[in-house]
Amino acid sequence: MHAPPGMGTMYRAVLDTMAEHGPRQPPIAQIARLAFTNRQFIYRNWPDLTVLFRDACAAELDRVLHRAAEVPGTWDDPLPPTCHVIAQIVRAARMLREHPVTLATARTSPDLCLTALAGPVTPFHTSARQWVRSCLYTLHSGRELEARAEALCTVAAPFALVPPTSSEPAERARLDGQLRSALHLCLTSGPACADCAERAL
Repeated sequence: MHAPPGMGTMYRAVLDTMAEHGPRQPPIAQIARLAFTNRQFIYRNWPDLTVLFRDACAAELDRVLHRAAEVPGTWDDPLPPTCHVIAQIVRAARMLREHPVTLATARTSPDLCLTALAGPVTPFHTSARQWVRSCLYTLHSGRELEARAEALCTVAAPFALVPPTSSEPAERARLDGQLRSALHLCLTSGPACADCAERAL
């Protein structure tokens, strides 16, 4: 007998299964095995399994964005405020496009990536926009903050939702550099500055 799994264990089991099989109908038996429980426990607590899948993905998105905000190496040698925001967004986009669930979605259900880019706003889009607004609050306020956040999300979305064609470091650097330059144009109307070019994070 095992104690009922905690939410973190359940979410990790869901995400690991999605990373292997894709987001459409991940095998419940595998989720149960990874969570050290059984299918009856899952069905009893989540009669609508889409709620479990959605909540697991929402919690993971929050975790990734929280980590992305903690840009390494900037406490002892801080970036200028605008460059710091750009570094946070570039890091978030990289972490999302290289996430195992994103890679599995592109492999098994590429239409979902397209829907995420061009479809209606979902709670996931809303969470991402709120995170970008929190990054920008020291630079802008009011309507300008909202407009800038919307523009930055639109620019960053393809870099976050379309997996790289290669796992080579050069491909990562190329994509990060393209996004960094685009974000600089959105925030400063100029190309990427020396701080960003020399201290890619």
